[in-house]
Amino acid sequence: TIDSCPGDTLNDADDDGVCDSVDSCPNDLFNDGDSDGVCDADDTCLLDALNDVDSDGICDGMDSCRGDAENDADGDGVCDGVDSCPADSLNDGDGDGVCDRFDSCPNDSLNDADSDFVCDAVDSCRGDALNDQDSDQLCTSVDSCSLDAENDADSDLT
Repeated sequence: TIDSCPGDTLNDADDDGVCDSVDSCPNDLFNDGDSDGVCDADDTCLLDALNDVDSDGICDGMDSCRGDAENDADGDGVCDGVDSCPADSLNDGDGDGVCDRFDSCPNDSLNDADSDFVCDAVDSCRGDALNDQDSDQLCTSVDSCSLDAENDADSDLT
């Protein structure tokens, strides 16, 4: 027989045709198929030269959020690196700049503009922080007798 690796006492242990003395993957028949510097026997991302650069456990060839180790933690389809509400799967449904999980009025883009604890979408007295103080169906801002449900300025009920 002819020695294909003269001077190499190990010769070619993996039968890949590369003498062990110069074989970068001496125990791997396929060597480094994707040329990423990782022998195929140890490569968790075969045929993916980028491997898993963000270390999220998803090979870059399959990773929809490359470079983002958290990926899409809240499952809303938006990668966390660009998600304005990364821990809120509903994000900001009404577009008011407040993530829904913190938004006291999640379906109202105006929120509670007059700070009366009533969302503007259902506030019958928008812009009036006192609302209807005397419950007479008149907003306090236009009620001439704002503390008198009978709307009787002199409180004599007539």
